[in-house]
Amino acid sequence: MNEERKKKLTALLQIAMCAAIYTVLCLVLQPLSFGPIQFRFSEILCLLAIDHKWALWGCILGCFISNTFFGGLGIIDIVFGTLATAIGCLLAYHYRNHRIKGYPILSTLMIVLANAIIIGIELAYILDSKDQVWLFMIQVGIGELTVLGIGLLFYKRINSLINKK
Repeated sequence: MNEERKKKLTALLQIAMCAAIYTVLCLVLQPLSFGPIQFRFSEILCLLAIDHKWALWGCILGCFISNTFFGGLGIIDIVFGTLATAIGCLLAYHYRNHRIKGYPILSTLMIVLANAIIIGIELAYILDSKDQVWLFMIQVGIGELTVLGIGLLFYKRINSLINKK
């Protein structure tokens, strides 16, 4: 197999593995992964998107699969939930070089904000509670900040393992 095909196959396998892990985490932790108060631990994988483009696509695909098969909030959640993850990961990748003591704090906050704003608005609309949009944004933001904060504790170690060849 030539080098170019090997690189493409490796990237495809990384995307598929990331999407599968994201999906399995949502399934196993389903009660925590969905709803106004959510701690979607699969979002920790979004931290990998800061340094690895394959993780960006893996998280987007994993979110789409999870929201489609386990979310229960329909097409709006499939579209906007996936969009929130996509925007968060893209912004995280964009700000990847802004670090504090080696940690991608700004990138992490981009993931939190994208999800808090988009999912907060989405939940207010779906649950017909438009007057509580700020509450939903805060709840989603706290959940996202919590799981990504936990993920940051392992960020450098996980990246060093991934980058080890």
